[in-house]
Amino acid sequence: MISRINWYRIILIAGLSVTISILHYITAIGEIYKHIFYRELYFLPLLLAGFWFGLRGGMITSVSITILYFPTLILHWQGFSPDDFDKILEIFLFNIAAAGLGYLSDRLRIEEKEKISAEQRSREQAESANRLKSDFLSLISHELRTPLISIIGYNDLLLDGVAGSLNEEQIDALKKIDKNSKKLSELITAMLDISRIEAQPVELMDIAISELIAEIKSENKNLIDDSGLNFTWQIEPNLHLRSDPVKIKLIVRNLISNAVKFTEKGEVVVEAQRQDDGIAISVTDTGIGIAPEGQQLIFDPFRQIEGHLTREHGGLGLGLYTAKRLLEFLNGKIEVKSAIGHGSTFSIWLPMESKTNILKK
Repeated sequence: MISRINWYRIILIAGLSVTISILHYITAIGEIYKHIFYRELYFLPLLLAGFWFGLRGGMITSVSITILYFPTLILHWQGFSPDDFDKILEIFLFNIAAAGLGYLSDRLRIEEKEKISAEQRSREQAESANRLKSDFLSLISHELRTPLISIIGYNDLLLDGVAGSLNEEQIDALKKIDKNSKKLSELITAMLDISRIEAQPVELMDIAISELIAEIKSENKNLIDDSGLNFTWQIEPNLHLRSDPVKIKLIVRNLISNAVKFTEKGEVVVEAQRQDDGIAISVTDTGIGIAPEGQQLIFDPFRQIEGHLTREHGGLGLGLYTAKRLLEFLNGKIEVKSAIGHGSTFSIWLPMESKTNILKK
């Protein structure tokens, strides 16, 4: 099926060919048809036809021009002369030019299609590899979580004295099991978050920021209470946006978890306010801080800045990477301001309305 643009091109080429033929015919009637200018104009529609329609289009145009050209040649036929040979030679040149231009145009199109096809195959292979990786990661994470939940559950029962009284040494051992089991559970949760990022599309909803922050406080109550830190919530009223609430909650949870992990004492301040054409949410802590050279690495997966608190708390280094990836899907951004010994501020910015795009690899 011929597109509208190609119809316009066909009409333009046909119009040029007919117009030039009429001019050629008129000059011939005026006995000045030996002037070469009008015959050379035929190369213009040939160039356009070869460029736009390839070999087939160029040859059709060339044959059409030849048919239009012959009446003038026959009408003024006076036997063979050097000028007549020039005219016939020009007809051959028209066909050669049309064939050459069409061939080159077709080769360029074929090469472009092959390039696009190769890129498409590479993209499909990469997406397939990513899906396999995500499926494997999700499967392994779930298989690890199932027995771990049983370990944590039975350990809690033992600590509660269900199996009998315990001495101090036994209680201490069970508390260590509980601590490390929960730490492992956090690592598995981080791995599941990564697999979910690559599997779920953005789901847009109208969000009231004050209600969203209240849900974050409720869902992370144990983390906040157990931290021993003073939490302050400064939320500007009447903030609304259209985005994915599940992903925003995961982003803010990761920022709060990161602040708690690297702050031994002091406070954590969570702020939300209108900024430019969007909403900014920041998490500020009074923790160990991050050196300038380390601030370029913390958003990479499986990367952490060395330090005694890092080694003490462990982790895979996926929290900030997860936050950054999610913000890319929501058309947002994240930045950090920090100094060693003076804490850190992680700020995210979200547009008033995120685009409805599928997650990108």
